[in-house]
Amino acid sequence: MLRTRTSAKAVPTETSLPSPASSFHGNPDPPLSQVLAKIRSIDLDNDTASAVEVAIGFERSNWAGYSVLSDSFYTVVPENASSATPGSILKVENYMNSSLYTLAPNVALSRILFQSANANESAVPASAFILWPWNPRKFKGIEGFPVVSWAHGTSGWSGECGPSHIRNLWYQFSAPFALALQGYVVVAPDYAGLGLDHDAKGNRIPHQYLANNAAGYDLIYAAKAAQEAYPQLSKEFVVMGHSQGGGAAWGAAQIQAEKHFSGYLGTIAGSPTSAAQIDGLKAAPVSTFSAGLLPTIGQALSSIFPSFRLSDWLTAKGVARTNLLQELQGCQSTRLELLSSAPAADLIVPDWTSTWYLDAFNNLTGTGGKPISEPMLVLQGTADPSVNVTFTDTAVNETCSAYPESQIEYVKWTGVSHVPVLFAAQTYWLDWIADRFSGKGCQRGCTEQTMSPALPVGAYQKELAYFLEYPLYGYETA
Repeated sequence: MLRTRTSAKAVPTETSLPSPASSFHGNPDPPLSQVLAKIRSIDLDNDTASAVEVAIGFERSNWAGYSVLSDSFYTVVPENASSATPGSILKVENYMNSSLYTLAPNVALSRILFQSANANESAVPASAFILWPWNPRKFKGIEGFPVVSWAHGTSGWSGECGPSHIRNLWYQFSAPFALALQGYVVVAPDYAGLGLDHDAKGNRIPHQYLANNAAGYDLIYAAKAAQEAYPQLSKEFVVMGHSQGGGAAWGAAQIQAEKHFSGYLGTIAGSPTSAAQIDGLKAAPVSTFSAGLLPTIGQALSSIFPSFRLSDWLTAKGVARTNLLQELQGCQSTRLELLSSAPAADLIVPDWTSTWYLDAFNNLTGTGGKPISEPMLVLQGTADPSVNVTFTDTAVNETCSAYPESQIEYVKWTGVSHVPVLFAAQTYWLDWIADRFSGKGCQRGCTEQTMSPALPVGAYQKELAYFLEYPLYGYETA
């Protein structure tokens, strides 16, 4: 039975199976008319404004229930969040109404608030979900249900973009569902600023996008908080992430080298963002790629470097569109329409590289070329359009050159794209996780190999070709 540990801390709990009416008090979602008025309030051409409106409607259609502004789980932050140490449990919702989500069968869902830390190591509250398998795996020498702390790829930059608030939990069968169906308890932080977007005093928590140390803290402290809330969990845990989450998982490995958290068994970093990729923004001409990343990194950079202003990097149009993205609580679809529809030169100031902020951000938060602790498996598709294989090559090579005793296993997957690397490599990473919980050791030093498919690359489905919807009937296969 799932239960919350009782202690003198009196952790707030919600243990019933709530209906939408009881889980969400009223429905004060911002009326769509107000949202549309905001979109039309800045200088957007009609086609872009219409595309943004469609994107906002699409994102709303994928909420699990109502807005985070309507859900008491997110809106009511316990007062002890102002003083709790990182890794502390703040709030527990033992059973979430699964009908609001498109979960895999026989998987249960909980949510927690916990204390994490940001890029400057200041304490900050955050939200997470927990997936429970019907039949948890057992490993010799491991007491309790084995835990994987999962880090998602880019979902957005505001509260509405937290995967715990999205009906398919953002990555569905690519990792979190697959892990739970294989018997692992999945602890998945939204990242500070997503899902829960304010502290106990009502102050906004900015999401420090691509700050890999901040997201690495989210991964470690979410696992520790879940272990505190649920004593049936193993004290051991593996960290895994993809894309932004791959950088987060690598960040956790770097944090472990410095702080040595107990129970940490190793990391899987899939298609990881890295310092090399951030450096690449300076080397390349201003492009659609940089026009997407600079505003989204910049939207929270003043929370790390208080002197930073968006106008240091962005034109007036770029600042207006970035601010609108935040006001709309827009996520990935909205970003693509707002920041990819205008020429990059219209959004980025020509001399943005003359500022010192990106280098400082990279030095503080970047991954690669720094020590790691415990084994790390790095997965990379050679046809990845989002995280180019050359960036991951650089991050691995810089780490292995500077720290040759690092236990890094680097595996490339021929012809495989971004998220699909998790599918091509699924049996490989599942075996790797099982080996960590089984106590199997890894050799010192770095290894690299390239995997090729059984059939010609062109014979395989390249990208995800499905989207999860609510079923009409209990037995529905098509």
